[in-house]
Amino acid sequence: MSSHLLTLLVFASLVSVVFATLLREDRRPRFRFFLMSLGAFVLSAVVVGWLMYRFPS
Repeated sequence: MSSHLLTLLVFASLVSVVFATLLREDRRPRFRFFLMSLGAFVLSAVVVGWLMYRFPS
């Protein structure tokens, strides 16, 4: 995988699946938690990456 965004999506999906499986009992709340955690992972990573882009290396 050469794209950081693709790697982020795969990692966030796998972690979200594990968290949703461990933390929710029923199917509907599990799926909703999966979507919310996936969105939170991706959004926070994009925001932090955007903030870090402003600083020179």
